[in-house]
Amino acid sequence: MSGDSVLHTFNADRISIQQTGMQVLGTWALANIIIGGITSTQAEGENAAFWQMNAGWNIVNASIAGFGFYTQSMPNTLSGTIAEQHSIETLLAVNAGLDLAYIVGGFYLREKAKTSDQALRLRGFGNAIILQGAFLLLFDAALYAVNTHHGKQLQSIIQSISLTSNGIGMSISF
Repeated sequence: MSGDSVLHTFNADRISIQQTGMQVLGTWALANIIIGGITSTQAEGENAAFWQMNAGWNIVNASIAGFGFYTQSMPNTLSGTIAEQHSIETLLAVNAGLDLAYIVGGFYLREKAKTSDQALRLRGFGNAIILQGAFLLLFDAALYAVNTHHGKQLQSIIQSISLTSNGIGMSISF
């Protein structure tokens, strides 16, 4: 197996991981849009606000899932592969931080509801944001773990590269 095919296989697997993740996110989003859209019209007060926020929040999630599914890149160099791997791991770590901020924001809305004339709406929105933030935190953490595990293969790819007087070589063990 040549070095190019090792990188191609690694990148194809990385893209498959991302696309599977985006399918999970997209499925979550579509379910929330459909269920939230229908249920919000049949509910009142806090429950209506909860389902409205779930539907609205997931329009963004569906957009992210679609964009993420179709915009994966296939670098053909080791440095490009390393950069892509680093980029996805960094993005997921930053997203996990944002997810925590969403959860805190949801609790803030619930607290704000105690002194607001929009209490039912704020509580419903707050509960929905807590739920969505918690799902996204679990999702991003799981996708980060899978990507980090996959990324460890890069170490063995890098270690298989050697410099010789004839140039750069790559040895692959079977």
